[in-house]
Amino acid sequence: MKTRRLHSAVLAVALGASVLASAAPAFAGTRTSTAVATAGWPAPDWYLQGPYQTLADCDLAFEDAAQNGQYTGLVGCHWFRGGGPYLPGFYYEVYIP
Repeated sequence: MKTRRLHSAVLAVALGASVLASAAPAFAGTRTSTAVATAGWPAPDWYLQGPYQTLADCDLAFEDAAQNGQYTGLVGCHWFRGGGPYLPGFYYEVYIP
C-alpha cells in the first residue's frame, strides 16, 4: 500500500485558507487561496510578503506574521512566478484594508 503525500503547495493553500477563515471570517468569501493560484496577482488590499528562496523560510515568516496578529487576514505561502516589481519566489499574502 502506497501512502500519498500532499504537495507542499496544497498544504500551503489549506493552511492559508484555515488561517484566513479564522482571522477574518467576513473576508473568507471574497478572497480564497484558490484565487491566489489562478490569478497570480494579489487582489486590492492584499500584499505579497517576500520573496523567500525556500518554502521553509516562507512558512517560518508566515507563522511569525500569524502569531504577531497585526494583519486582518493571511494567505499561506505559495510560489509566485515574478513580474512587475516582484521577483520569482515564495510569498505569503497579508490583508491591509
